[in-house]
Amino acid sequence: MNVRAILIGAGVAALGGFALYDYNSPDSRRARALHEVETLKPDVKPHSCLPPGPLSRAFAVAVTLDALPPTTFDSDARKRGLIKHDCIRGAAQHSTLDRLLDATGEDVVTYAAKVVESCPYNKNEYPVPECVALDVLGRRADASPAAVSALEKVATERKHGKEVWEGALYRLMSLPSWRTSAQLAAQLASEPEWEVRELLLEKVRERRDASNRASLQTAYAKEDDQSTKGRIKAALLELDNPGKCVVEDEGRADDGTCRYVCRDQNLRLRYPKEKGPCPLVRAPEPPNAAKQPVNSAALAK
Repeated sequence: MNVRAILIGAGVAALGGFALYDYNSPDSRRARALHEVETLKPDVKPHSCLPPGPLSRAFAVAVTLDALPPTTFDSDARKRGLIKHDCIRGAAQHSTLDRLLDATGEDVVTYAAKVVESCPYNKNEYPVPECVALDVLGRRADASPAAVSALEKVATERKHGKEVWEGALYRLMSLPSWRTSAQLAAQLASEPEWEVRELLLEKVRERRDASNRASLQTAYAKEDDQSTKGRIKAALLELDNPGKCVVEDEGRADDGTCRYVCRDQNLRLRYPKEKGPCPLVRAPEPPNAAKQPVNSAALAK
């Protein structure tokens, strides 16, 4: 056999092998996956605030396709409510964003941090790229120190829209490794923002740590908002009455209905108010128990 032909054949085979390796390399697979996200909406018009770069179009596609249709909103108030919810707690619809996250690495964390800095928060314009960027950082925070640092920067500076830095803080509080329950409880008494106190209290109640009792008692004594004070009292009641249902308004039931939260059973129960304040604690109902009728006139108030 001709030696030259053998060498040429071997070279072609080697080149083919290299090409196949390159096609299946992690970088190549990510590039194809990123292009697939872009082709989901090739005519997308990125928001003018989005930083330029290789991720701008794919990020714009995720913002657009994961947004609810305009017909969802029957009023501006409902639209503002959804924007606030998604920015603080995260959007319920994120299938396209999931594909973007699968197609990218640490580069999407860097890009999302730039979006938060460059895009203004507008409570009347939906969707909000800044809030989607928070979702990127929040969903990567478990494995990315850079994502945690970006969220901490936003939460500490508090220079963006209130919903934005509260959203950064909420995503941090949702990380078990970020702060202990005791640290969150200790912050309750010194936090000036009412909504942040509510978010802190939510996470403290989720973890239900008896060592938080002193911090909760201090926060209860200092709290001047009646609704938050009632929920701090509920947190204390839950420590003393595991497995029981508790009121969140200190038993006032101003509308004539006693309302109970049963965290272990993931239930909310209602009963007509009788003479005097509602009992602060109530045993959960057994399965299929017949409920007492609620005073319909009281509920209508």
